[in-house]
Amino acid sequence: MKEHTFKFRGKTYQLTDKWEETMVNDSKDFQLFQFKSLIKEHDYDTVKRRVINQIKFGYLKEIS
Repeated sequence: MKEHTFKFRGKTYQLTDKWEETMVNDSKDFQLFQFKSLIKEHDYDTVKRRVINQIKFGYLKEIS
């Protein structure tokens, strides 16, 4: 699996290089940790909203 990717509802997503990584919460590593934690906790509504918004603004792309 590529770096900075995760699976959600049968699709694979990858964080883009748009993340500036000037602060901890702007890093791709932190964002990936957030997605994986939300999925582990079964907070699928939050994951869905984040996926939609991050794709909309170019921070995330679907790769499958």
